[in-house]
Amino acid sequence: MFQRELARALHLSRRGAYRDATDALELSLVAADTVRDRARALILIAHNLPRQGDLQAALRRASEAAALVRLIDGPDQDAWTADALTELCYIYAQFQMGRDAAQAGLQALRAARRAADPAREAWALNRLAVSFSVSDQVEQACQHTLQALEIAQEQAAGERELVLSCLNNLAHFWLQAHAEAIRDEDRAAAAEALAQAEPYAVRAAELVREEGNPFLIVVSLSNLVEWQLGTGAIDDALVIAEEYERLAHRHGYAGMVLQARAQRGLLQLKRDDAAGAQGALHALETLQALTRQQAPHQLPVRLRRQLTLAIYRGYKLRGDPARALEAHEQLSALERQSARNAMALQTEAMLIRQEFEQAQARAAHALQDAQRERERADLAEQEQQRLRREAAELGRMAHEDALTGLNNRRHAEFALPLLLERSRQERRPIALGLLDIDHFKQVNDAFGHGIGDQVLQKVAQILRRQLRSADLLARVGGEEFMLVFVGVEPARAQDICERLRAAIANHSWGEVMRGLRVTVSIGLCAGEPPAKPALLVEPADQALYAAKNDGRNRIQFKAAE
Repeated sequence: MFQRELARALHLSRRGAYRDATDALELSLVAADTVRDRARALILIAHNLPRQGDLQAALRRASEAAALVRLIDGPDQDAWTADALTELCYIYAQFQMGRDAAQAGLQALRAARRAADPAREAWALNRLAVSFSVSDQVEQACQHTLQALEIAQEQAAGERELVLSCLNNLAHFWLQAHAEAIRDEDRAAAAEALAQAEPYAVRAAELVREEGNPFLIVVSLSNLVEWQLGTGAIDDALVIAEEYERLAHRHGYAGMVLQARAQRGLLQLKRDDAAGAQGALHALETLQALTRQQAPHQLPVRLRRQLTLAIYRGYKLRGDPARALEAHEQLSALERQSARNAMALQTEAMLIRQEFEQAQARAAHALQDAQRERERADLAEQEQQRLRREAAELGRMAHEDALTGLNNRRHAEFALPLLLERSRQERRPIALGLLDIDHFKQVNDAFGHGIGDQVLQKVAQILRRQLRSADLLARVGGEEFMLVFVGVEPARAQDICERLRAAIANHSWGEVMRGLRVTVSIGLCAGEPPAKPALLVEPADQALYAAKNDGRNRIQFKAAE
C-alpha cells in the first residue's frame, strides 16, 4: 500500500494537484513500516503543504521529518538529512524566521555536500537563498540562487522543477527589490532591479510552457506579469494575468487567484491613466474595492499594501489630498498590521515547535520507563526551558515601544552588550549612532502632540526602511533613537547616517502638516569594539551634542577608543 499511494502522490504532484497528493501521502504515511519510508512521506508532505497555504501543518511535518532522519543509520543518512532540513529551511522562511531558516539551510547544505549529491546541494542553496531574502539580504539571496541554478543546469540534469524554482526566485527577489525602490521613490534602483529581473522572468515563462504542472505555470506567469507591470507592457500583461487567473481558479490555488486580481487592478490603473483623469479615477475606485473585500476574498496584507500605495500615489498625482491622505492612513495601518501579522506568525511557529518538542519528550518518557529518575530530570529541564521561553516572550513584549513599534530603551540596554561582545569575538568593527529630532518641542508646541506622534512614527518608519534587519534600531528617549551596526567600517557608518539624515530631511513633511519641516542631528561613534558599552554611548552622546551646537541637521563623528 505504501508504494502504491506514494506513486499516486508523485503523479498528482507533477500535475499540480497538491491537495490530492497530500491526501495520498498521508495514507502512505500510515502504511509506512520503516524509518526511511516514513521519512520520505513526511518530507514530501512538508514540500506540498506550503503550496496549499498550510504553513502550520507543514512545520509540524517538517519538524517530525528532521527528528526522524536522525534515526537513520547508514551511508545515506546525509542525503535524508539534507532533504528534511531543506524543507524545514523553506518553511521557517515562510514564517519570516530568517535566522532559524538560515541555520536549517546551512545544515542542509553541509549534509548535501557530504552526500556528494549535486541536486540536493542545489535545492539547499535555493532554499537558503529564500532565508536570506526574508532577512532583506537580496544580494546574498541572488548569489546563492545563481549558484544553485548553475549546479542544476550543469550537474543535475532532469531537475526541471529545481531550474524553474531558481529562475522564479531570482525574478521574485529582483521584483521585490523593484517594489521597495518604487516605495522609496528611488527610480534608478527601480530601473536596475527591473532590468535584473527580466531574463529570469522571461526564461521561466518560456520553460514552464513545456511543463504539465499548472502550479509552476501560474507562479511563473505571475512573475512575468509583475515584470510587465513595471515595464509598461500593459496589454500583454492583462492577457497573461487573465490566463493564469483562470488556471489558478480551475485548480484551486486561491492565493494565486487573489494575486492575479490585484495585478489586473494595477494594470487597469496604468492603462486607464493614459485615458485621462476620469478613466484613471474609475480604476482607482476599482482598486479601492479590491482592498475592501472581506473573507474569503480578502487580499493578503502584502497585496493590500501594494494596492493602497498605488491608490495613494494616484490620488496624490491627481490633486485629491483628502483621498490621498485617507489612503496614506490606510497604508500606515497596513504597515502596522503587517508587522503584527509577522510577529503573530513567528509566535505561532514557536508554539508549534514547542508543542512538537513536548510531544517528543512525552514519547521519550513512555519509551524509557525503566529510567524513571533520568526522565524526571529531563522533564524538569524541559519545563525550565519552557519557562525560559515564556519569560523570553514576556521580555520581548516589554522591549517594544508602543508608539513606533521599534525596540525601546530596555531592549537597547539589553542588546548593546551582546552586540559588542559579538563584535569583539568576530573581530569586526562596530558603530553606534544617537539620532535626535531637531527642535521637537517646537513641533509639539506649534502643531500639537498628535502631529508630534506622527512625526515620531514616520521617522521610525523611514529608519526601519533604510536599515538592515540585523541592525539594532531603538527609540531610547522622547525624540532620541539609537542605531547600532556590527561589521560596518567607520566611513561606511558615516555614509549610512548621512543617508538617514538626508532621507528624513527630504521627506515630504508637508503631507503630514502644512508648514512642517523635520530634520535630525546624529552623533556617531565607530571603530574597534571598546571594553564596555559606555565607551560607545558616551562619545556618541558628545558627538550629538556637538552636532546640535554646530547648527543641527548634521552628523558629528568620534572614533571609538
